[in-house]
Amino acid sequence: MRFRFASRLGRHRLGVRFYRRARLVARDGVRDVWVLPRSAQRARRERAADRRLAASLGRLGRDFPGYAAFWVHDLTTGRTAGWNSDALFPAASTVKLGVLLAALRRFGPNPERTGAWRDIRDLATWSSNIASNRLLLRLGGSEARGAQIAQAALWRAGARSSTFTGNYRLGTAVGARAGDTPKPLPLLTYRRTTAHDLGRILFELHAAALGNRLSLRRTGTTLHTSRLALGLLLSSDPNGDNRGLLRPALGHAIPIAQKQGWTTSLRHTAAIVYGRRGPKIVVLLTYRSGMPQALAASLGARLVRAMGS
Repeated sequence: MRFRFASRLGRHRLGVRFYRRARLVARDGVRDVWVLPRSAQRARRERAADRRLAASLGRLGRDFPGYAAFWVHDLTTGRTAGWNSDALFPAASTVKLGVLLAALRRFGPNPERTGAWRDIRDLATWSSNIASNRLLLRLGGSEARGAQIAQAALWRAGARSSTFTGNYRLGTAVGARAGDTPKPLPLLTYRRTTAHDLGRILFELHAAALGNRLSLRRTGTTLHTSRLALGLLLSSDPNGDNRGLLRPALGHAIPIAQKQGWTTSLRHTAAIVYGRRGPKIVVLLTYRSGMPQALAASLGARLVRAMGS
Protein backbone atom coordinates (compact mmCIF):
# COMPACT_ATOMS: atom_id res chain seq x y z
CA MET A 1 0.00 0.00 0.00
CA ARG A 2 1.35 3.42 -0.95
CA PHE A 3 0.02 6.82 0.02
CA ARG A 4 1.08 10.43 0.20
CA PHE A 5 0.89 12.90 3.01
CA ALA A 6 1.91 16.51 3.48
CA SER A 7 3.98 17.64 6.42
CA ARG A 8 6.71 20.07 7.32
CA LEU A 9 10.30 18.90 7.07
CA GLY A 10 11.86 17.23 10.07
CA ARG A 11 11.22 14.53 12.63
CA HIS A 12 7.71 13.22 13.24
CA ARG A 13 5.69 10.41 14.70
CA LEU A 14 3.53 8.75 12.06
CA GLY A 15 0.24 7.13 13.01
CA VAL A 16 -1.95 5.03 10.70
CA ARG A 17 -5.54 4.02 11.33
CA PHE A 18 -7.49 1.43 9.38
CA TYR A 19 -11.26 1.64 8.99
CA ARG A 20 -13.91 -0.69 7.62
CA ARG A 21 -17.31 0.84 6.97
CA ALA A 22 -16.40 3.86 9.10
CA ARG A 23 -15.39 1.62 12.01
CA LEU A 24 -11.83 1.59 13.36
CA VAL A 25 -10.42 -1.93 13.04
CA ALA A 26 -6.68 -1.40 13.58
CA ARG A 27 -4.04 1.19 14.21
CA ASP A 28 -0.29 1.35 14.08
CA GLY A 29 2.43 3.93 14.37
CA VAL A 30 6.13 4.56 14.22
CA ARG A 31 8.35 7.13 15.90
CA ASP A 32 11.23 9.09 14.42
CA VAL A 33 9.98 9.34 10.85
CA TRP A 34 12.02 11.92 8.96
CA VAL A 35 10.33 13.99 6.29
CA LEU A 36 12.88 15.20 3.74
CA PRO A 37 12.34 17.44 0.71
CA ARG A 38 11.64 15.74 -2.62
CA SER A 39 15.06 16.96 -3.77
CA ALA A 40 16.65 14.53 -1.28
CA GLN A 41 16.30 11.83 -3.96
CA ARG A 42 19.23 13.29 -5.90
CA ALA A 43 22.63 11.58 -5.70
CA ARG A 44 25.09 12.55 -8.44
CA ARG A 45 28.61 11.31 -7.93
CA GLU A 46 31.59 13.66 -8.02
CA ARG A 47 31.90 15.41 -11.37
CA ALA A 48 33.24 18.87 -12.17
CA ALA A 49 34.98 21.11 -9.65
CA ASP A 50 33.35 24.32 -8.43
CA ARG A 51 36.44 26.51 -8.68
CA ARG A 52 34.76 29.65 -7.37
CA LEU A 53 33.64 27.94 -4.18
CA ALA A 54 37.04 26.24 -3.85
CA ALA A 55 38.71 29.66 -3.98
CA SER A 56 36.39 30.90 -1.23
CA LEU A 57 37.20 27.85 0.88
CA GLY A 58 40.89 28.52 0.39
CA ARG A 59 40.49 32.02 1.76
CA LEU A 60 38.60 30.70 4.78
CA GLY A 61 41.25 28.08 5.45
CA ARG A 62 44.19 30.43 5.16
CA ASP A 63 42.52 32.97 7.45
CA PHE A 64 41.74 30.41 10.17
CA PRO A 65 44.18 30.60 13.12
CA GLY A 66 44.80 26.87 13.15
CA TYR A 67 44.38 23.96 10.75
CA ALA A 68 41.21 23.45 8.73
CA ALA A 69 39.90 21.32 5.88
CA PHE A 70 36.74 21.60 3.79
CA TRP A 71 34.80 19.35 1.43
CA VAL A 72 31.51 20.27 -0.26
CA HIS A 73 29.66 17.98 -2.70
CA ASP A 74 26.44 19.17 -4.34
CA LEU A 75 24.40 16.00 -4.92
CA THR A 76 22.15 17.73 -7.45
CA THR A 77 24.92 18.67 -9.88
CA GLY A 78 27.83 16.52 -8.75
CA ARG A 79 30.00 19.63 -8.46
CA THR A 80 32.56 19.57 -5.67
CA ALA A 81 34.85 22.01 -3.90
CA GLY A 82 37.49 21.51 -1.27
CA TRP A 83 40.53 22.96 0.42
CA ASN A 84 43.06 20.83 2.30
CA SER A 85 40.50 18.07 1.76
CA ASP A 86 43.10 15.30 1.44
CA ALA A 87 45.18 16.41 4.44
CA LEU A 88 45.20 13.93 7.30
CA PHE A 89 43.58 15.00 10.57
CA PRO A 90 43.08 13.26 13.90
CA ALA A 91 39.74 11.58 13.31
CA ALA A 92 38.30 11.51 16.83
CA SER A 93 34.80 9.99 16.63
CA THR A 94 34.19 10.59 12.92
CA VAL A 95 35.60 7.18 11.94
CA LYS A 96 32.95 5.56 14.11
CA LEU A 97 31.06 5.67 10.82
CA GLY A 98 33.06 2.55 10.02
CA VAL A 99 31.75 0.85 13.16
CA LEU A 100 28.22 1.91 12.22
CA LEU A 101 28.49 0.40 8.74
CA ALA A 102 30.08 -2.79 10.06
CA ALA A 103 27.40 -3.20 12.72
CA LEU A 104 24.54 -2.70 10.25
CA ARG A 105 26.09 -5.34 8.02
CA ARG A 106 26.70 -7.79 10.87
CA PHE A 107 23.36 -7.44 12.65
CA GLY A 108 21.07 -7.08 9.63
CA PRO A 109 18.57 -7.46 8.08
CA ASN A 110 16.74 -5.90 11.07
CA PRO A 111 19.36 -4.60 13.50
CA GLU A 112 16.72 -2.62 15.37
CA ARG A 113 15.35 -5.96 16.62
CA THR A 114 18.68 -7.23 17.98
CA GLY A 115 20.49 -6.80 21.26
CA ALA A 116 23.05 -4.60 19.50
CA TRP A 117 20.52 -1.92 18.57
CA ARG A 118 20.93 0.23 21.67
CA ASP A 119 24.67 0.48 21.08
CA ILE A 120 24.19 1.19 17.36
CA ARG A 121 21.74 3.96 18.19
CA ASP A 122 23.91 5.51 20.91
CA LEU A 123 27.03 5.43 18.74
CA ALA A 124 25.27 7.20 15.89
CA THR A 125 23.17 9.73 17.76
CA TRP A 126 25.50 10.94 20.51
CA SER A 127 28.85 9.30 19.70
CA SER A 128 28.99 7.07 22.78
CA ASN A 129 32.48 5.66 23.34
CA ILE A 130 31.07 2.87 25.50
CA ALA A 131 28.69 1.85 22.71
CA SER A 132 31.53 1.88 20.18
CA ASN A 133 33.72 -0.32 22.38
CA ARG A 134 30.91 -2.80 22.99
CA LEU A 135 30.16 -3.00 19.27
CA LEU A 136 33.82 -3.75 18.52
CA LEU A 137 33.61 -6.72 20.89
CA ARG A 138 30.32 -7.86 19.35
CA LEU A 139 31.74 -7.56 15.83
CA GLY A 140 35.05 -9.32 16.34
CA GLY A 141 35.14 -10.98 19.73
CA SER A 142 37.98 -8.65 20.71
CA GLU A 143 38.66 -4.94 20.40
CA ALA A 144 41.52 -5.55 17.96
CA ARG A 145 39.53 -7.82 15.64
CA GLY A 146 36.50 -5.53 15.83
CA ALA A 147 38.70 -2.59 14.85
CA GLN A 148 39.93 -4.53 11.81
CA ILE A 149 36.34 -5.10 10.74
CA ALA A 150 35.53 -1.40 11.17
CA GLN A 151 38.65 -0.53 9.17
CA ALA A 152 37.52 -2.80 6.33
CA ALA A 153 34.14 -1.05 6.30
CA LEU A 154 35.85 2.33 5.94
CA TRP A 155 37.92 1.09 3.01
CA ARG A 156 34.93 -0.46 1.22
CA ALA A 157 33.10 2.87 1.48
CA GLY A 158 36.01 4.69 -0.17
CA ALA A 159 37.76 6.12 2.90
CA ARG A 160 41.16 4.84 1.81
CA SER A 161 43.20 7.40 3.77
CA SER A 162 41.34 6.83 7.03
CA THR A 163 42.43 4.53 9.85
CA PHE A 164 40.47 3.25 12.79
CA THR A 165 43.50 2.21 14.85
CA GLY A 166 47.29 2.28 14.62
CA ASN A 167 49.93 4.88 15.34
CA TYR A 168 50.57 7.09 12.29
CA ARG A 169 52.46 10.33 11.82
CA LEU A 170 50.37 12.72 9.78
CA GLY A 171 52.12 14.33 6.87
CA THR A 172 54.91 11.73 6.76
CA ALA A 173 53.14 8.55 5.68
CA VAL A 174 53.50 7.38 2.09
CA GLY A 175 51.20 9.46 -0.08
CA ALA A 176 50.14 11.71 2.79
CA ARG A 177 50.93 14.88 0.83
CA ALA A 178 49.28 13.74 -2.39
CA GLY A 179 46.17 15.53 -3.60
CA ASP A 180 44.65 18.58 -1.95
CA THR A 181 46.99 19.13 1.04
CA PRO A 182 48.20 22.75 1.15
CA LYS A 183 48.37 22.74 4.97
CA PRO A 184 48.96 19.26 6.48
CA LEU A 185 49.20 18.71 10.24
CA PRO A 186 52.62 17.74 11.70
CA LEU A 187 51.40 15.62 14.62
CA LEU A 188 50.73 12.09 15.84
CA THR A 189 47.37 10.37 15.99
CA TYR A 190 45.98 6.89 16.51
CA ARG A 191 43.01 7.47 14.24
CA ARG A 192 43.07 9.65 11.17
CA THR A 193 40.81 10.77 8.37
CA THR A 194 40.39 13.41 5.67
CA ALA A 195 37.52 15.69 4.78
CA HIS A 196 37.24 14.01 1.39
CA ASP A 197 37.15 10.53 2.94
CA LEU A 198 34.26 11.46 5.22
CA GLY A 199 32.46 12.97 2.25
CA ARG A 200 32.85 9.71 0.33
CA ILE A 201 31.34 7.68 3.17
CA LEU A 202 28.34 9.99 3.47
CA PHE A 203 27.76 9.93 -0.27
CA GLU A 204 27.73 6.13 -0.42
CA LEU A 205 25.36 5.96 2.54
CA HIS A 206 22.98 8.52 1.02
CA ALA A 207 23.04 6.80 -2.38
CA ALA A 208 22.52 3.39 -0.76
CA ALA A 209 19.40 4.74 0.95
CA LEU A 210 18.10 5.57 -2.54
CA GLY A 211 18.75 2.03 -3.73
CA ASN A 212 21.97 2.57 -5.71
CA ARG A 213 23.38 -0.93 -6.18
CA LEU A 214 27.04 0.08 -6.19
CA SER A 215 26.59 2.05 -2.99
CA LEU A 216 24.71 -0.81 -1.36
CA ARG A 217 27.69 -3.07 -2.08
CA ARG A 218 30.23 -0.53 -0.90
CA THR A 219 28.46 0.16 2.38
CA GLY A 220 27.47 -3.45 2.98
CA THR A 221 23.95 -2.28 3.77
CA THR A 222 20.48 -3.04 2.48
CA LEU A 223 17.90 -0.43 1.52
CA HIS A 224 16.39 -0.83 4.99
CA THR A 225 19.62 -0.63 6.98
CA SER A 226 21.02 2.30 5.00
CA ARG A 227 17.82 4.22 5.69
CA LEU A 228 18.08 3.27 9.34
CA ALA A 229 21.59 4.70 9.38
CA LEU A 230 20.48 7.96 7.79
CA GLY A 231 17.64 8.22 10.28
CA LEU A 232 20.07 7.81 13.16
CA LEU A 233 22.44 10.45 11.79
CA LEU A 234 19.48 12.77 11.23
CA SER A 235 18.57 12.20 14.89
CA SER A 236 22.03 13.24 16.11
CA ASP A 237 21.72 14.82 19.57
CA PRO A 238 21.80 18.62 18.96
CA ASN A 239 23.17 19.49 22.39
CA GLY A 240 26.60 20.45 23.70
CA ASP A 241 29.64 19.44 21.67
CA ASN A 242 27.49 17.10 19.58
CA ARG A 243 25.65 20.09 18.13
CA GLY A 244 28.41 20.40 15.55
CA LEU A 245 29.73 23.26 13.48
CA LEU A 246 26.90 23.76 10.96
CA ARG A 247 23.68 23.57 12.98
CA PRO A 248 24.12 26.97 14.69
CA ALA A 249 24.29 28.69 11.30
CA LEU A 250 21.68 26.58 9.49
CA GLY A 251 19.09 26.55 12.28
CA HIS A 252 16.75 23.72 13.19
CA ALA A 253 14.40 23.79 10.19
CA ILE A 254 16.83 22.07 7.80
CA PRO A 255 17.33 18.31 8.34
CA ILE A 256 21.01 17.42 8.74
CA ALA A 257 22.40 13.87 8.86
CA GLN A 258 25.69 14.36 10.66
CA LYS A 259 28.56 12.84 12.60
CA GLN A 260 30.71 14.88 14.93
CA GLY A 261 34.17 14.46 16.38
CA TRP A 262 35.76 16.57 19.08
CA THR A 263 38.50 16.80 21.69
CA THR A 264 39.95 19.82 23.47
CA SER A 265 41.97 20.58 20.32
CA LEU A 266 39.73 19.62 17.42
CA ARG A 267 36.17 20.06 16.20
CA HIS A 268 34.87 18.12 13.20
CA THR A 269 31.49 17.92 11.46
CA ALA A 270 30.66 15.62 8.54
CA ALA A 271 27.11 16.20 7.32
CA ILE A 272 24.49 15.77 4.62
CA VAL A 273 22.46 18.97 4.56
CA TYR A 274 18.96 18.35 3.16
CA GLY A 275 18.02 21.80 1.91
CA ARG A 276 15.07 22.33 -0.41
CA ARG A 277 17.34 23.06 -3.37
CA GLY A 278 18.95 19.67 -3.01
CA PRO A 279 21.23 17.78 -0.63
CA LYS A 280 24.84 18.77 -0.08
CA ILE A 281 27.59 16.91 1.68
CA VAL A 282 29.52 19.36 3.84
CA VAL A 283 32.60 18.39 5.84
CA LEU A 284 34.58 20.74 8.07
CA LEU A 285 37.63 19.61 10.05
CA THR A 286 39.43 21.96 12.44
CA TYR A 287 42.46 21.65 14.71
CA ARG A 288 44.17 24.02 17.11
CA SER A 289 45.66 23.30 20.52
CA GLY A 290 43.11 24.25 23.17
CA MET A 291 40.63 25.47 20.56
CA PRO A 292 37.33 26.86 21.92
CA GLN A 293 34.15 25.59 20.32
CA ALA A 294 33.12 29.13 19.41
CA LEU A 295 36.16 29.56 17.15
CA ALA A 296 35.34 26.44 15.13
CA ALA A 297 31.62 27.31 15.06
CA SER A 298 32.42 30.73 13.63
CA LEU A 299 34.30 29.04 10.80
CA GLY A 300 31.27 26.82 10.25
CA ALA A 301 29.08 29.92 9.93
CA ARG A 302 31.47 31.43 7.38
CA LEU A 303 31.42 28.16 5.44
CA VAL A 304 27.61 28.20 5.31
CA ARG A 305 27.67 31.76 4.00
CA ALA A 306 30.29 30.87 1.37
CA MET A 307 28.05 28.07 0.09
CA GLY A 308 25.13 30.45 -0.19
CA SER A 309 22.93 28.21 1.95
